[in-house]
Amino acid sequence: MSHPHAPGSAGKSRRLSPRHRVLTGISVVSILTLGLFGAEMMLGSTNSAQALRGHPEELRDGCEWDTSKYYVQNCKVWSESQKKDVIVQIRASNGSDASIYLLDGMRAGETRSAWTTDVHAARVYDTSTDVTLVMPVGGASSFYTDWDGGAGAENAVIKQETFLTEELPAYLESQFGVARDNNAIVGLSMSGGPAVTLAERHPDQFKVVQAMSGYYQTDNPIGALGIFATQTLVSNYANGIVNMWGTPGGARWTDNDPSKNVSRLAENGQVLVISSGNGFLTPTELAKLAPQDQISAIALEILSAVSTVLMQLQAKQSGVSVISLPNYGGHTWENWGRALNDGKPHVLDALRNNPPVTTKTTLVSASGSPEPEAEKKVVLAAKQAAAASPALDASVLAALESSTESSAAPETTTESAESGTTSASESAATSESAPSPDSLEESGVPASAEVSADDPTEADPPTTENPATGTTAPRDVPSAPSLAETAPTTTTPVA
Repeated sequence: MSHPHAPGSAGKSRRLSPRHRVLTGISVVSILTLGLFGAEMMLGSTNSAQALRGHPEELRDGCEWDTSKYYVQNCKVWSESQKKDVIVQIRASNGSDASIYLLDGMRAGETRSAWTTDVHAARVYDTSTDVTLVMPVGGASSFYTDWDGGAGAENAVIKQETFLTEELPAYLESQFGVARDNNAIVGLSMSGGPAVTLAERHPDQFKVVQAMSGYYQTDNPIGALGIFATQTLVSNYANGIVNMWGTPGGARWTDNDPSKNVSRLAENGQVLVISSGNGFLTPTELAKLAPQDQISAIALEILSAVSTVLMQLQAKQSGVSVISLPNYGGHTWENWGRALNDGKPHVLDALRNNPPVTTKTTLVSASGSPEPEAEKKVVLAAKQAAAASPALDASVLAALESSTESSAAPETTTESAESGTTSASESAATSESAPSPDSLEESGVPASAEVSADDPTEADPPTTENPATGTTAPRDVPSAPSLAETAPTTTTPVA
């Protein structure tokens, strides 16, 4: 009788019968199959939770259809910096990740954007344009910036720049599939200048900016007085002159003056589309406006026209890609609806063809810490080096030529035809020389195609099918009539 722990008995007890081996194999395969199935389910649920890009007929969670139709939906977006929900009217693209932000004017309402009431932006940029329209609601007298202090008697917190460049992009990315670096921004009147400033300050977000009837030279006594007057009259923000950017003339006023920072657009390859009316009211504007409003519409647009011409010159001198749109009329939504349509091909062209602006390299000091003034120091050093760089006179050039020919060596000195500066080898060879001398294409959209607030809403087209769900929905869901069908539209002179 063998011992239970003997080698022979232990080997016999571990040996599996053919039946057991088959059952074990089946068990292993089953476990692996279940594991793979579970992993697939997890990955599938993760993908389904990702942003639904396009599908304008698909109502997002927490949103509701707007009465202006054309797939515009009203969504509440939480602003942590302002501790409140902000209504944003959004029309999704057909599948692209591009978007256009449309900012409101001085008298922006708190329930709907004027881009859906006074101008049907979703009809100008219809679904064939394949861009997401983003129309934040509110912001009256805010200048779409971050305020240093509270606004008005209620001491309201205004952090519009933070909302537009940090909080809202995150929401659009997660819910609508909008890219953070493939956007345009449009502003008018009060928001014309801030739209340019936001593009200047956030080139990685905005490729192109369109500004209509704006005011761009604000860092001066006249500009500060204009801001004070409009904020006080429209929103009773008598403290805005100090609480927004601090005391006029300070650094924050300079940082938010679009004309003083316009060179940034050139540095980043951004496009500026700009326009204003001429102050002469059209017959339809005269018919809609009361006499006192006619005076305001004329005066405000003349001031804007002067500021716009100056901005055009400043931008051109800075090397910015500027597209100036001819326009006419007063300071009214009729003017801005026309400009939105005329600027559409240029905005879409920049969105589709301009590459995203990459993040700039952060320069650091010798210790490795970020150097906040590094960019200015580098530019200054380059300018000083260019000024100190000597030029070659004729005798030196002749000597260099003869020397080159005799030695049959390749030419080593070059001179820029554009700047007149010399290469490093020339500078070294001529250290004793005298100082160097001072050195749209239209898209085919007819100009007559314009959209005004009085145009009747188009008839409902055939239904479209949702590829994701297989359901159908009319193009301009919901079926409620638009404002143009329910009530006459009034044109207000002050945005």
